[in-house]
Amino acid sequence: MTCLVWLSAMTVNCTRLNLRKHSAALIALGVFHFIYFFPVLFMGRVVSPNDVFLNHDPWALYRDIPTQNSLLSDPPTSYYTLMSLVRGETQAFHWNPFIASGIPGWGAWGAAVLSPFVLIPSLAVPLTWVYTAIIFLKLNAAFCFAYLWLREERLGKRGAAAGALIAAAAGVITVRWLWQSTNASALYPALLWLVRRAFNGKRNSIPLMIVVALAYLLAGFPATVAYGAYIAFVYAVYLSIRTRTLPRREILAAAGATVIALMIASPSLVPYAQFLRRTGYLAMRERLSVDSAFPLAHLRLFLFPDALGNNVYKNWVGDPRLKAFNNYYEATIYLGVTTLVLLLVGLFARRARARWFWAGALVVVAAAMFGLAPFLGYLPGLKYSYLTRLSIVLPLPAAYLAASGAAMLSRRRAIAVLIAAAVAWDLGLFAGRFSAYLEPADAVVQTTPTIAFLQSQPRPYRIAPMMNYLFPNSSELFRVEDIRSHFSSEGKYRQLMQRIDPSCWGGWATVLQFDSRTFNFSDPLVSMLGVRYVIEHKAIDIIKWSVFAATKPGVVERGGVMLQPGRIMERTITLDAEPFHAIELPVGPEPVVKAGPHLEVTLLKNNAIVYRRNFTPQDCDAVGKVYVPLSPYARAGETVVLRLRPVGMRARMLGAADNSFFYGRVTKPLIFDRELRDGRIFRNVAEVPRFHPVSKLRAMSDEEMLARTDVDFAQEAVVPPGNAADDVKSTDARIAKLEYSDARQRLEVASSAPWFLASSEKLTPELRITIDGVEAKAEPINMLFAGVRVPAGRHAVVFERRLARGWWWVSGLGAVMLCGFALAGIPSRFTRPLRRDEQQPA
Repeated sequence: MTCLVWLSAMTVNCTRLNLRKHSAALIALGVFHFIYFFPVLFMGRVVSPNDVFLNHDPWALYRDIPTQNSLLSDPPTSYYTLMSLVRGETQAFHWNPFIASGIPGWGAWGAAVLSPFVLIPSLAVPLTWVYTAIIFLKLNAAFCFAYLWLREERLGKRGAAAGALIAAAAGVITVRWLWQSTNASALYPALLWLVRRAFNGKRNSIPLMIVVALAYLLAGFPATVAYGAYIAFVYAVYLSIRTRTLPRREILAAAGATVIALMIASPSLVPYAQFLRRTGYLAMRERLSVDSAFPLAHLRLFLFPDALGNNVYKNWVGDPRLKAFNNYYEATIYLGVTTLVLLLVGLFARRARARWFWAGALVVVAAAMFGLAPFLGYLPGLKYSYLTRLSIVLPLPAAYLAASGAAMLSRRRAIAVLIAAAVAWDLGLFAGRFSAYLEPADAVVQTTPTIAFLQSQPRPYRIAPMMNYLFPNSSELFRVEDIRSHFSSEGKYRQLMQRIDPSCWGGWATVLQFDSRTFNFSDPLVSMLGVRYVIEHKAIDIIKWSVFAATKPGVVERGGVMLQPGRIMERTITLDAEPFHAIELPVGPEPVVKAGPHLEVTLLKNNAIVYRRNFTPQDCDAVGKVYVPLSPYARAGETVVLRLRPVGMRARMLGAADNSFFYGRVTKPLIFDRELRDGRIFRNVAEVPRFHPVSKLRAMSDEEMLARTDVDFAQEAVVPPGNAADDVKSTDARIAKLEYSDARQRLEVASSAPWFLASSEKLTPELRITIDGVEAKAEPINMLFAGVRVPAGRHAVVFERRLARGWWWVSGLGAVMLCGFALAGIPSRFTRPLRRDEQQPA
């Protein structure tokens, strides 16, 4: 018992001594945590910019206070939505069908959710807490690695405390915490720590280097990954020249660790590289780096970060000279006032032997940002991004020089603590002011009536919201397939979208967004894509009036008709005029009971019911008319019977010269479907099923297809010139059953003769089509999509997606090698004698 008490006392005493040794670091980190996470700790809030959803319909209906920071729009609308897929959609790992008619899934590198800073919080905490956890991980990981790096630089614990916080939480970092760029920047100090250890004669653990390299490679933002790699490489070259040594073993070990990390990450990297080639973005951004720079007047933002205003205070004025990066996020270059003072002092710290290297790095990076060193813009990895974004590298030289200055001034522990607290106070207030803090309940994105209706409809189908309704990529959050996108679309896909709506893309932006004034609702491409619903703001009537304008009288109007409750009225309608997509019925409802009044509308063909719907008085009053779709139930020359029966209500209708009721002939394939509290929904009655047989193939180039508007995609498909287009004939093929999921679709089909199955599923390297378990050749159709030839008889056809086909064995081999190095290092850690630099003083 006495021994246990003695051991406990010694443990507590050693812990207190160790904590006291690192008191400056703990105080710096503690003060920053206290300031930044104060609303979390003491007000029950979470870090979350999800209130920006309230700037867009359908959520604007619930807004009662202004958005805290409208600039924080990209993380919730296009990154938070991907995190929701990580939690609940495993098949979406391979294929994401919810934007741009399908793109590679969240397992692809561009999604940037495989970074441990994002993946761990996405799986470990509730979705509303995910931002808080991401920032907590990035802050503490960057601080710890920066502290270790600066200790390896022999700057002392006191100086390293201030420098580590600057590297982890400088203003240019904190404004980007919720973006993918800081997935890589949080590991910059780790790279420098490993480099410095190697040149200090220490051995780096190979498993540790593999894990760091893997986490770094999975960051998901190419430019920031390149920035850190360049700075680590240049620093290694500098150290080799200064120390006149070359740690060959560590260099080979680092190279091997990088190769193994690349092997493990290859199933994520390969699909991204393939998709990036298809997007055409690189060709558009070749001169982006050399054509972008801050004006010299922007230097004042080093001292006055709000000189151009602040979105938080709703006073942002900006600077037109900043062009595309004229926003607070891109314009921020703030490192901290205390940081700048320490940085200047650090230039005179003789103990910091690398201070002139880091001073030079600071000057070169700043010169590139301000257009004085454009040669950096030609480097691989940098040429496709703004050089102004090099500001994310500034905290590294600033941290080293500030740590040198703090070490020079911190002769006493009290001064070191004061400096650390001052740095934390300065940076913590800046970061806290920029961030948004919400009640956990307010951070939940609401499922509105329109969204709930879309979720209730049978898949597969796609939607085309107008303007900023259901802002692009937010459909991922609710598992609804949108043909728009934010950040992700192929070049050919954008060409298709621009034919439908010439205003949907600006030529260089990454957002596809529709305008109902320029959208061509009759374009066959809309139907080919499988668009079932078009959604418009409730306050906008553009689509409604376009439907009214496209409606012609079906019969001569005369007088009026009042349908009494329970009375049935029918009329026979012959589809003798084209186009005839739907029947319009002007209706004025007069409920006579409170419980469930409705107008029962039935469409019969050959005495069989092909369509039935009960229209409530609210449905009838929304636009004063109801619509009955004829497509795909009847074609030109056929006859249908329209039957009306009011239940619990009277229906006031227009009369016709034949003593029946009046109807209109809708000549556009778009009709009003319903109006809900938060939006107006229109239905595309010419929707082509996702999978369907075609009886004709037409050979055309992409340019020809974009120029032709007479292609009936329900009956024919377009193939590239040179493909066999004359061996497909009319067919009796039918799809008996369809099992649909995100990355796999199984069809049971039958036909008496060979036939061609067309789809609006994109033909990409991830797709594999099998017929009865045997792989079949996928053929390109309609510029971007996949079709397959199916033999006669009954078959099971499967469309299945898988990321990086043929690369998973490489990843598995890399994972085995990582485990092998980890297991091999366990015995040696306990058996080999400690080197002198590893021995702890008694």
